[in-house]
Amino acid sequence: MNEQCMIEMFSRIHKTSPYNADAEILPLKDTNLLVSTDSFSEREDFLFGLKPEAMGRVMAYGAITDILACGAKPEYLVQSWNIDRSHDESFYERVAIGIQEVVSNYGAKVVGGDMGVAGDWCWTATVFGESVSPVRRIASKRIDFDLYLTGSCGAANVAAFSHRPLPEPPFREPVPASALFATDVSGGFFDALENIRRVNNGIWMDVDGCSALNPEIFSTVPDGADPGWALVGGVGEYELLFALPNEFDFLPEGMLPMCYPADHPKGGFIPNWAMWFVLELEDYYIRNNDKASIMPFKEKVYKLMEKTAEIFTG
Repeated sequence: MNEQCMIEMFSRIHKTSPYNADAEILPLKDTNLLVSTDSFSEREDFLFGLKPEAMGRVMAYGAITDILACGAKPEYLVQSWNIDRSHDESFYERVAIGIQEVVSNYGAKVVGGDMGVAGDWCWTATVFGESVSPVRRIASKRIDFDLYLTGSCGAANVAAFSHRPLPEPPFREPVPASALFATDVSGGFFDALENIRRVNNGIWMDVDGCSALNPEIFSTVPDGADPGWALVGGVGEYELLFALPNEFDFLPEGMLPMCYPADHPKGGFIPNWAMWFVLELEDYYIRNNDKASIMPFKEKVYKLMEKTAEIFTG
C-alpha cells in the first residue's frame, strides 16, 4: 500500500480529480472557492529539533502553499488538533504563536476548528481562498513557456536525512495570475514535475535538475553520490513551480506580467512592478553565483528595459 494507490482508490470512490490543481476549486456564482487540507505530525514531517514556534511556522506555511500555487492568497484557516499528554500547554501555545505569525503575514484568519486527544500530536489545517481565475496544474494554453521556481530545493531533504532541524521556508507570494500552470514542490521537485506531466498529455519540459538545487547541498553530498537525490523527497520543501508564456497577448511586446495581486490580464499594467523579474534574477545570481543559468534571459531583460524606457520617455 502506498500513497499513490490510496489517492487513486479514494478518487475512484468519491469521483474526484486530485491532480488537476493543488487546491480543490469549487465554482461559485461570480468566483471560485479554493479549499486545501493538510495534516502534520512531528514524526511524519521530520519536525524534530525545531522550536515550537518554528514548528508552527513550517506547518502553517506548508498548509498555505496549495492556495498560493493556485494564484491566490489564503483568507481563512480552520484547524484540528489531536494533542498528546507528553507535551504541556506551553508547547501548544508556542506552536500556535508560530502558526498565527504566518497566517497574519498573509492577512488571513484562524476561525476555529476541533480538538481531540491522541497518542502522538497531529495538526490538520483546512485553508480557504478565493479566485476568479485560479491557476491549475492543467495548462490553460498549449504554447511555449518558461519554467520558474520561487527558490532552491533540497536543503530540507538533506536536513531530514542528516537528522538536523529543517530550515524554515521563506515567505512567498502567490504565483502570477498569468501563469499557464503551477504546483508546489511539497512532494519533492521531481514529484512536482510528474504531477504536471500527468495532467498535461504530451507536454515537454527540458529541466536541469541541478539548477533547482540549493548550492550548499553540493558540499554536503558524499563523494561520488548524485546530489539529485535531494530533489526526490518531499520533506519541508514548499517552493512554487510555475510556467509563464514566452509572450503575453494582453501586454505590449517586451513587457512582463507583474506580481500578484497586480496582474491584469485585460491589458492594464504598471511597468515598475514588472521589475520583479530582474530582481529575482539578481537574487538568484547573488545566492548561487551561477551566471550560466541567467544568461538565457538576457534578451528578455533587454526587451523589458527597452519597453520600460519607451513608456517613461514617451
